[in-house]
This record gives sequence, C-alpha cells and structure tokens, in this order.
Amino acid sequence: MKLYDGFISQINSLTENKGKCFAFSASKLNAASKNNVLLLKDTAYELGGSQKSCVSTLAVTSTYSFDNNILLIGEDLPKIKSDCAFAKLVLIEIDDIPEDEAFEKIKELELVRYQCCPEGFMARASALNMREQIRVSKKAVKKKISFADYGNFLIEEYLKNPLVKSVKIILITGEFDYDILYTLSEKIKETTSALNHILDNVLFDCSSCNLKPICDEVEGMKELHMKTAGM
Repeated sequence: MKLYDGFISQINSLTENKGKCFAFSASKLNAASKNNVLLLKDTAYELGGSQKSCVSTLAVTSTYSFDNNILLIGEDLPKIKSDCAFAKLVLIEIDDIPEDEAFEKIKELELVRYQCCPEGFMARASALNMREQIRVSKKAVKKKISFADYGNFLIEEYLKNPLVKSVKIILITGEFDYDILYTLSEKIKETTSALNHILDNVLFDCSSCNLKPICDEVEGMKELHMKTAGM
C-alpha cells in the first residue's frame, strides 16, 4: 500500500525536528463507555473547540516504518487552559494487502476514532469536515493526564488490529500552518474516495470525473484503476 506515501512524506517534512517525541509504553488509561458523554460543566476545555482550527486524518503505508511513538507540537494537556487549535495526524504501517481489500481495511482503522476513547475524553469527529474536536474533562486535567498517555491509549487500540505493524501519532496544539494540514487531509480523503470508486469497478470518463486531479497526483492510482477496469 503506497497510495498515501506522498502525503505521509509531506507530513513528516512539515513536522520534522519540531516538538517533543514520546516513546510508546503500556497505556494506563481505561476506555470510556460506549455511550460516553462529557457535559460542558465537566469539561475543562475542548481541543479544536470555539471554531478554532482543527484537522484530523489517518494515512496508511506499507513502505514507511514507525517507532510506535507520539510527537507533540505545542502545549501538553496539563498546561492548556482554554479551547485551542488542534491537529491529530495518525500514520500507520500495515502489512501489504491486495488492492481489493484496501478500502475495507482502511475504513476499519478509521473506525477507531469513533469507537475508542479513553476515560476523561470525548471525541466529536466529522469525516466530512476532517475535524476531530476532543473535550477534555476537569478530572483528566486534575489527574495531569498527558498527551503521551492519550497517545499510548490510541496506539494500543490500533495495534490490536493484526494488520497494523507500527503507528505514529502526531498531535499539534501550538502555532502551525493548519491550512496546509487541511489541504493534505482533504487529499487523503479524496484518495480513499477514489479508491472506493475504483474497487467498485465504476467505469467513468476520467476527463469529466471530479476525482481526476487526485488520480493524476497520487502515484499508482491510475494504474490501479486501469487494472481493476480491465483496460
């Protein structure tokens, strides 16, 4: 799986030599209940709240290898005092898989952000807008839970999937060019949409398709389309 490699390379370049890196260790956080609701009165602040910049994306690769670590750019959870801008970028190394399984497997990994959240947090995610606002409870702040703790929990959840070999979680709360991250996230989403079209064997006129720009940009996408369509 190399379709997202160009975007992963750009993300790595944008975040290289920035922030602080934390090595993965066993999570000390418990999972929140399925019907977890964190009311405003119990919330210390919301990452990406109050119309602040907010970007969330996930990209997979079978080329790059990660060290199961968490990269934090900006303030850590105990130091944040109010709603702030937020980006959460999840990069996952997976076993190389057949193209006809790719879309389904990627969607399985994307479900983690909707189904898994540690106690003291509540995520409000929108795949359409590529946002993931996260409410952080007053109790979590009082316990001095850190982004390293939060990241360890997420990595453990992703590693439960036998397809996953390694994970890198990038969390950003400081000043950053969120517009560039949004653009990259949009292209990642479009790549997954194009992959779905191709694997459904949808035959379309490339010259009139709104996904043509992403197929032109992503290495291997056109070849996959032609192969699947038998062209």
